[in-house]
Amino acid sequence: MNFMDRTALGNTLADRLQKLHGKDAVIVCLQESSLLTCLTMAGSLRAWVYPLLYVPVYTLGGTHQLLGAFDQEGDFCPLPDSPAANAEVPPEIAAAIDDQKEAAIRSLREQKAHYGITFDEHRLDGRHVILAGDIVTSILPLVMAQQLLKNVTPRSLTAVAGNATPDAAQLLRIGAGHTEILDVLNSIILDDDRYFEHADEYTLDQKYTLTQHIAAYWQ
Repeated sequence: MNFMDRTALGNTLADRLQKLHGKDAVIVCLQESSLLTCLTMAGSLRAWVYPLLYVPVYTLGGTHQLLGAFDQEGDFCPLPDSPAANAEVPPEIAAAIDDQKEAAIRSLREQKAHYGITFDEHRLDGRHVILAGDIVTSILPLVMAQQLLKNVTPRSLTAVAGNATPDAAQLLRIGAGHTEILDVLNSIILDDDRYFEHADEYTLDQKYTLTQHIAAYWQ
């Protein structure tokens, strides 16, 4: 399914969640490319946005296989069915993870500085949590969202997406009490931006600033 732009998609998703309007909801933005969609939802629902921070980890060399990611605290979380998820991690896989950890921690530090908000998963305790993405074509952000929420007790958990691949859609539906997915992609997967007729109206720095301002206002 194609959309006019991410603002229009955010309004459409928010319309389906009006029962959460003004209910102290927090929108966990599954990927940075979805930030404007999530900000639009936040404005409509009187909610705030919690960006999901993570840095993907790949095998070294020519294969470039996705192994998992470092979460916001710098802890490694393996992708299911990857060699990193084995009970005994192969030495070359462990070495690849270790080699990328320092750079990942630097990247996470920079991401936190860009947003200028407090990243503490326990701020989600007792709140209506909405996992949101516009085009979800990988299960990695969903695995990292599970990692974020493993020690959190939200009041409710909702998941929404514009488009999602079958694997991602299945994982969204399994993990959430309520799910809204506008379309499941069963054919050729395009770059995320190809599903939108118009580019985002804000720069990335402007989106960082909006995220910070909204969080400060509602908290």
